[in-house]
Amino acid sequence: MAGFMGWAFSVPLGSVRNYAAVVSPLGFELQFQGWVLPNLSIGVSGEWATYVDDRPRTTYENGNSALTATAYNYLQTTSAHLMAHYFFLDEGPVQPYIGPHVGISWASFSTQIADLVLSDTQFSFAWGVEGGVLIPFGYNAPVGLVNVRYSNLPAAEFLGQVTNVQSLSVLLGVGF
Repeated sequence: MAGFMGWAFSVPLGSVRNYAAVVSPLGFELQFQGWVLPNLSIGVSGEWATYVDDRPRTTYENGNSALTATAYNYLQTTSAHLMAHYFFLDEGPVQPYIGPHVGISWASFSTQIADLVLSDTQFSFAWGVEGGVLIPFGYNAPVGLVNVRYSNLPAAEFLGQVTNVQSLSVLLGVGF
């Protein structure tokens, strides 16, 4: 059994870039995994990411009214995943892997335009793929983790502007 914690940088992809296009350094993840075969581990993870983006001043229409102002957009995602990692090497200075993940996710949206605040929380099935490397630092020593993950929350939408939440994340972690 192994456990990891790490800092995640996330890049929004797809329609969510229209809402929050800024790379987020505000992410954290915990992972726990156990070996079921010499080259295969099964695990669970929990992750959190926050995106903050100040959009340019523009006119926003809502039904019969319009408002010209700067939008302050805030998106927070929280996910719980089941994951499988296939390791290409039994041992070595680095141990590369690849695998899928599936789970559930919550996306919390908030937009402030002048005095108007619009918000919603969406629940979605989450899926994606990831790859990375474990870097053992020695016998009975911590293990480094570098992971790249694509995630898709297909049911997370907000005001017709965001039709799903996709991201590409880089995780830098340490294991115990």
